[in-house]
Amino acid sequence: MTSYFHRYSMVVLALADEHDFLPSLLEAPEPEAHMERRPSYTIDTVRKVKAGLRRGDRLYFLIGIDAFRDIAKWHKAEELLRACEFIIAARPGYSLEDVAKSLPEGLRPTLKELRAVGLDEALRKRGVTLHLLPETHEDVSATQIRAAMRNGKGLTELVPEAVAEYIQKEGLYKALPRVAARVEKQISRGLKSARDNKNKGLVRRG
Repeated sequence: MTSYFHRYSMVVLALADEHDFLPSLLEAPEPEAHMERRPSYTIDTVRKVKAGLRRGDRLYFLIGIDAFRDIAKWHKAEELLRACEFIIAARPGYSLEDVAKSLPEGLRPTLKELRAVGLDEALRKRGVTLHLLPETHEDVSATQIRAAMRNGKGLTELVPEAVAEYIQKEGLYKALPRVAARVEKQISRGLKSARDNKNKGLVRRG
Protein backbone atom coordinates (compact mmCIF):
# COMPACT_ATOMS: atom_id res chain seq x y z
CA MET A 1 0.00 0.00 0.00
CA THR A 2 1.19 3.52 -0.79
CA SER A 3 2.47 5.24 2.35
CA TYR A 4 0.28 7.67 4.29
CA PHE A 5 2.61 10.56 3.47
CA HIS A 6 2.34 10.02 -0.29
CA ARG A 7 -1.44 9.75 -0.03
CA TYR A 8 -1.65 12.93 2.06
CA SER A 9 0.55 14.80 -0.42
CA MET A 10 -1.74 13.78 -3.28
CA VAL A 11 -4.81 14.96 -1.35
CA VAL A 12 -3.15 18.34 -0.74
CA LEU A 13 -2.39 18.71 -4.45
CA ALA A 14 -5.88 17.61 -5.50
CA LEU A 15 -7.52 20.16 -3.18
CA ALA A 16 -5.21 23.09 -3.95
CA ASP A 17 -8.01 24.99 -5.73
CA GLU A 18 -10.90 23.60 -3.66
CA HIS A 19 -11.30 26.16 -0.89
CA ASP A 20 -14.27 24.37 0.69
CA PHE A 21 -12.10 21.40 1.66
CA LEU A 22 -9.23 21.15 4.13
CA PRO A 23 -6.72 18.28 4.13
CA SER A 24 -6.24 16.83 7.61
CA LEU A 25 -3.26 15.24 9.33
CA LEU A 26 -5.54 13.59 11.87
CA GLU A 27 -4.63 10.13 10.61
CA ALA A 28 -0.89 10.78 10.40
CA PRO A 29 0.85 7.82 12.06
CA GLU A 30 3.14 8.23 15.01
CA PRO A 31 6.81 7.76 14.01
CA GLU A 32 7.00 4.42 15.82
CA ALA A 33 3.79 3.16 14.24
CA HIS A 34 4.96 4.25 10.78
CA MET A 35 8.31 2.49 11.13
CA GLU A 36 6.68 -0.66 12.47
CA ARG A 37 3.91 -0.44 9.82
CA ARG A 38 1.21 -0.72 12.48
CA PRO A 39 -2.32 -0.57 11.01
CA SER A 40 -4.42 2.57 11.25
CA TYR A 41 -8.13 1.98 11.79
CA THR A 42 -10.94 4.24 10.57
CA ILE A 43 -12.93 3.73 13.77
CA ASP A 44 -10.10 5.40 15.73
CA THR A 45 -10.20 8.42 13.41
CA VAL A 46 -13.97 8.71 13.74
CA ARG A 47 -13.70 8.59 17.54
CA LYS A 48 -11.15 11.43 17.48
CA VAL A 49 -13.38 13.56 15.24
CA LYS A 50 -16.47 12.93 17.34
CA ALA A 51 -14.60 13.91 20.49
CA GLY A 52 -14.23 17.43 19.06
CA LEU A 53 -17.83 17.87 17.96
CA ARG A 54 -20.51 19.84 19.75
CA ARG A 55 -23.79 18.40 20.91
CA GLY A 56 -26.15 18.17 17.97
CA ASP A 57 -23.38 18.07 15.33
CA ARG A 58 -23.71 15.35 12.69
CA LEU A 59 -20.71 13.49 11.31
CA TYR A 60 -20.78 12.18 7.74
CA PHE A 61 -18.41 9.65 6.17
CA LEU A 62 -18.12 9.97 2.38
CA ILE A 63 -17.02 6.73 0.70
CA GLY A 64 -17.01 5.27 -2.80
CA ILE A 65 -19.07 2.21 -3.64
CA ASP A 66 -15.98 0.06 -4.36
CA ALA A 67 -14.64 0.64 -0.85
CA PHE A 68 -18.06 0.25 0.75
CA ARG A 69 -18.44 -3.22 -0.76
CA ASP A 70 -15.75 -4.38 1.68
CA ILE A 71 -17.10 -2.49 4.72
CA ALA A 72 -18.05 -5.71 6.50
CA LYS A 73 -14.34 -6.65 6.60
CA TRP A 74 -13.26 -3.39 8.25
CA HIS A 75 -12.07 -3.26 11.84
CA LYS A 76 -15.08 -2.96 14.19
CA ALA A 77 -17.34 -2.42 11.19
CA GLU A 78 -20.63 -2.46 13.13
CA GLU A 79 -19.42 0.15 15.62
CA LEU A 80 -18.11 2.30 12.77
CA LEU A 81 -21.41 2.18 10.88
CA ARG A 82 -23.27 3.29 14.00
CA ALA A 83 -20.75 6.03 14.82
CA CYS A 84 -21.53 8.28 11.85
CA GLU A 85 -23.77 8.65 8.83
CA PHE A 86 -22.38 7.13 5.63
CA ILE A 87 -22.72 8.81 2.24
CA ILE A 88 -21.98 6.31 -0.53
CA ALA A 89 -20.92 7.64 -3.91
CA ALA A 90 -22.38 4.98 -6.18
CA ARG A 91 -22.24 4.45 -9.90
CA PRO A 92 -25.38 4.75 -12.04
CA GLY A 93 -27.69 1.78 -11.60
CA TYR A 94 -27.06 1.25 -7.87
CA SER A 95 -29.87 1.51 -5.34
CA LEU A 96 -29.76 1.84 -1.57
CA GLU A 97 -30.96 -1.76 -1.38
CA ASP A 98 -27.91 -2.87 -3.39
CA VAL A 99 -25.63 -0.92 -1.06
CA ALA A 100 -27.25 -2.42 2.06
CA LYS A 101 -26.26 -5.91 0.89
CA SER A 102 -22.64 -5.02 1.73
CA LEU A 103 -23.41 -4.39 5.40
CA PRO A 104 -22.07 -6.77 8.07
CA GLU A 105 -24.46 -9.65 8.61
CA GLY A 106 -25.46 -8.38 12.05
CA LEU A 107 -26.73 -5.10 10.55
CA ARG A 108 -28.34 -6.48 7.41
CA PRO A 109 -32.16 -6.20 7.47
CA THR A 110 -34.18 -9.33 6.79
CA LEU A 111 -36.56 -9.59 3.87
CA LYS A 112 -39.45 -9.64 6.34
CA GLU A 113 -38.29 -6.33 7.89
CA LEU A 114 -37.86 -4.72 4.49
CA ARG A 115 -41.39 -5.65 3.52
CA ALA A 116 -42.81 -4.48 6.86
CA VAL A 117 -41.07 -1.14 7.49
CA GLY A 118 -38.76 -0.44 4.56
CA LEU A 119 -34.98 -0.16 4.40
CA ASP A 120 -34.50 3.25 6.05
CA GLU A 121 -36.53 2.33 9.12
CA ALA A 122 -34.95 -1.13 9.39
CA LEU A 123 -31.49 0.46 9.37
CA ARG A 124 -32.54 3.21 11.80
CA LYS A 125 -33.55 0.57 14.33
CA ARG A 126 -30.00 -0.76 14.11
CA GLY A 127 -28.51 2.71 14.57
CA VAL A 128 -27.31 2.92 10.98
CA THR A 129 -27.95 5.74 8.48
CA LEU A 130 -26.96 5.42 4.82
CA HIS A 131 -27.27 8.08 2.13
CA LEU A 132 -26.77 7.39 -1.57
CA LEU A 133 -25.23 9.72 -4.15
CA PRO A 134 -26.69 8.12 -7.28
CA GLU A 135 -25.52 10.73 -9.78
CA THR A 136 -21.78 10.21 -9.47
CA HIS A 137 -20.47 10.45 -13.03
CA GLU A 138 -16.74 10.22 -12.32
CA ASP A 139 -16.06 6.59 -13.19
CA VAL A 140 -12.50 6.48 -11.82
CA SER A 141 -10.98 3.90 -9.49
CA ALA A 142 -7.57 3.22 -7.95
CA THR A 143 -7.45 0.05 -10.06
CA GLN A 144 -7.63 2.14 -13.25
CA ILE A 145 -4.81 4.41 -12.03
CA ARG A 146 -2.55 1.45 -11.22
CA ALA A 147 -3.32 -0.15 -14.60
CA ALA A 148 -2.51 3.11 -16.40
CA MET A 149 0.84 3.34 -14.60
CA ARG A 150 1.71 -0.26 -15.40
CA ASN A 151 0.85 0.25 -19.05
CA GLY A 152 2.66 3.57 -19.35
CA LYS A 153 -0.50 5.53 -20.10
CA GLY A 154 -1.24 9.13 -19.12
CA LEU A 155 -3.10 9.91 -15.89
CA THR A 156 -4.45 13.41 -16.52
CA GLU A 157 -7.89 12.06 -17.50
CA LEU A 158 -8.08 10.15 -14.20
CA VAL A 159 -6.60 12.59 -11.65
CA PRO A 160 -5.76 16.31 -11.47
CA GLU A 161 -2.61 17.26 -13.40
CA ALA A 162 -0.63 18.08 -10.26
CA VAL A 163 -1.46 14.65 -8.80
CA ALA A 164 -0.53 12.93 -12.07
CA GLU A 165 2.85 14.67 -12.05
CA TYR A 166 3.42 13.66 -8.42
CA ILE A 167 2.61 10.00 -9.14
CA GLN A 168 4.97 9.99 -12.12
CA LYS A 169 7.76 11.76 -10.24
CA GLU A 170 7.58 9.45 -7.21
CA GLY A 171 7.11 6.32 -9.31
CA LEU A 172 4.03 5.28 -7.35
CA TYR A 173 1.93 2.21 -8.18
CA LYS A 174 4.77 0.61 -10.14
CA ALA A 175 6.62 -1.35 -7.45
CA LEU A 176 4.00 -4.02 -6.84
CA PRO A 177 4.09 -5.56 -10.34
CA ARG A 178 7.91 -5.62 -10.24
CA VAL A 179 7.90 -7.30 -6.84
CA ALA A 180 5.27 -9.78 -7.99
CA ALA A 181 7.31 -10.62 -11.08
CA ARG A 182 10.45 -11.10 -8.98
CA VAL A 183 8.65 -13.37 -6.53
CA GLU A 184 7.11 -15.33 -9.39
CA LYS A 185 10.57 -15.83 -10.92
CA GLN A 186 12.00 -17.01 -7.57
CA ILE A 187 9.14 -19.47 -7.12
CA SER A 188 9.65 -20.75 -10.67
CA ARG A 189 13.35 -21.28 -10.02
CA GLY A 190 12.59 -23.05 -6.76
CA LEU A 191 10.12 -25.39 -8.42
CA LYS A 192 12.57 -26.13 -11.22
CA SER A 193 15.32 -26.88 -8.70
CA ALA A 194 13.00 -29.16 -6.75
CA ARG A 195 12.03 -31.02 -9.93
CA ASP A 196 15.69 -31.37 -10.95
CA ASN A 197 16.62 -32.75 -7.52
CA LYS A 198 13.70 -35.17 -7.64
CA ASN A 199 14.74 -36.37 -11.09
CA LYS A 200 18.34 -36.83 -9.94
CA GLY A 201 17.11 -38.85 -7.00
CA LEU A 202 15.06 -41.05 -9.29
CA VAL A 203 18.07 -41.61 -11.55
CA ARG A 204 20.29 -42.54 -8.59
CA ARG A 205 17.75 -45.00 -7.28
CA GLY A 206 17.51 -46.57 -10.71
